[in-house]
Formats: sequence, structure tokens, C-alpha cells
Amino acid sequence: KQWYQRRVREEKEEKDHPRTHTPSGEAVKMEQGHRDSIVTGDTNSRAERIRVKLWMNEELVKVEMSPLEIGYQIISKVENMKTSLEYLWLGVLLSFIMSILPFIFRAHNADKHSGFSKQAVLLSIDELLGEPLELQLIHFIGFILTMSLSICFITLFVVAERAYSQRYLYAKYFNALTTMRRAKQHGLPHFRLRSIQNIKAWLSLRSVLRRVGPLRSVGIIITSSFLIMLTILTVVCIQFFSKGSSSMNLYFIWEAMAWSMCLGMYLLRLFTLGNDISERFDSQSLLITEQINIYFFMQQSPQKKEQLIHANQVLQLSSKLLKEIDNRENNNFVLSPFVSQFLRIFLLSAFSGLASEFLG
Repeated sequence: KQWYQRRVREEKEEKDHPRTHTPSGEAVKMEQGHRDSIVTGDTNSRAERIRVKLWMNEELVKVEMSPLEIGYQIISKVENMKTSLEYLWLGVLLSFIMSILPFIFRAHNADKHSGFSKQAVLLSIDELLGEPLELQLIHFIGFILTMSLSICFITLFVVAERAYSQRYLYAKYFNALTTMRRAKQHGLPHFRLRSIQNIKAWLSLRSVLRRVGPLRSVGIIITSSFLIMLTILTVVCIQFFSKGSSSMNLYFIWEAMAWSMCLGMYLLRLFTLGNDISERFDSQSLLITEQINIYFFMQQSPQKKEQLIHANQVLQLSSKLLKEIDNRENNNFVLSPFVSQFLRIFLLSAFSGLASEFLG
């Protein structure tokens, strides 16, 4: 964001006061380093401005904007949105459940005839209050430690969910740039891919917005959590196959199933968001639509036929290139649609099996 603000400010200063001196070699290297680290190619040239349509007070106006200004407008719009706290409070609730899980297990085994009931809960409370003060203090410290560690662990998923939600909004707003109705709905500039300059700006925006945010750290969190959940469920399944229903008398089985459910809920949300991000950035249908629109526009404006033919050729090459890049990036574990579908089926099967064991 700071880099975008600095570049937009430099463009305005350059437009008002053109540079008359030659920049130093260090400045050129620094600027080139920023370009190489964020955008590939020379798409950040100050002279590359495209004509876009904006809605100001329900009035359509045509202005010139650079790809930097369009990208900064999208990023600012996403960052200024109100943060949802649903999954944070869900994490606090799950942490509280994990903290009182030993008490629930104790109440379940207090009365073997009635199982988990009101009478068993009252009986376990009486036993807990009848214990020495030292043991009660140990139980209280264990409750606080479990609550704290669970909140710290689930906070990682809350941060990952926030990062993925922002990336989903980047993809959603980017996808709305070439559609007049959606651009007006979200208050974004609108342009069509009818010129090589517009296509170049669109490709540079796509490249930048796909890489905004903490990608590697979030990917490590999701991958490691998924492998941990698979390990836990494997151990639980082996225990059930070996000992049957008597495994429910072991506390570590209860805790393993509770953690697997907790991880499963957050991972299902993250994989769903990852699949939606991939679908939003999937530009094959958009490029085909723009090619069809170019043929229609070619009939309406025969004098621009040569320019439109060149733009159509660039769109065809861009479609092939993006298809190869997307196929390579879809091999990523986090954003793979195959892993997303597998996770949905796996989690639903696991939850149905656990529910059948509890409910009979």
C-alpha cells in the first residue's frame, strides 16, 4: 500500500512538474528493484494511462488513470472495509469448549448407567467441590492454560481467514472492472479490453492483485494444519477399529475428535475461500467474452478494424499464457480445486461417522 501511495504521488508530481534532470544510477536501480519485486515487465511506466469510466454522483464521466491508481483504489477499498469478527468469536467459543472438555468427560463417566445427563453433571460438580483445595487449584490452572493456548492456536486460523477474505475481495473487485454493471455497483472504474494498452494494464493489475498479502505464511499454516488433522483422524479411526465403542472411555479420543472438528471447520472455510479466489481470477471465460465483443465492435466501427484485430490477437495469446500459468499455480496445495473437493468429501464423511458413533 505504501509503495502504491508513493508511486501515485510521484506520477502526479511528474505530471505537474516534469523532470528535467537525469536520475542517478542508485535511484534507477531502486526503482527497478521495486518493479521487479512487485510487477513483472515495464507496466509501471508513468506514460501508460488508460481511459476509464467512473460514476460520480450517478453521472458517468471518462477520465485517464494509470494501472497503479486503479490497483490502489481496489486495495484501499478492501482495506477500509469493516473487519468481520465472526470467526474470532467462534474461536473463543471453541477454546472455551476445549477448556471444559475434561469436565464434560468426567460428567460422562460419572454415572455409567445414565451417561451424560443432568444427574451426572450434578454428581461430577459435587465430586469436584469435595476435592482438596490443591486439586481444585490445579484444575483451575489447567482450565486457564488450555483456554490461553487454544486461543493462541486458533488466532492463526483467524488471521489466515482474514487474509483469504481480503484476497477474495481483491479477486471480486478485479473481476468487476470489465463489467459496467458490477463496476457501477462497487464504485470502481470500468474499461474494456479493446486495445493493447488496456490489455497490458489489465494483465499487470491481475499479476499484482494475485500476490497481495501474506501468501507463504498462510499457506504454511493451512498445509501443516491439514496434515495435523489427517494424523489425528487416522489415530482416532485406528483406535475405533481396534477397540470399538470402548474407545469413548479414553480422554485423548475425546480431545482428538474435538480438535479434528475445530480444525475441520476452519479448514473448510479456508479451502472454500481458496477455491472461490481461483474461480474469480480464472479469466478464460472473460477473455473469450472480450474476443466476442471485439468482433461485434468491429462491425460497428470498421475504421478501427486493424487496431481491433491486433487487440484480438493479444487476447488470444494472453488466454493461452494465463491458462498455462493457472495450471502451474493450481498445483499449489492451498489453492488446488482437487484438494478443496477432497477436503469437503473427507470432512463430511468424518463428521457423519463421528455423529453415528455418538448418536448410534
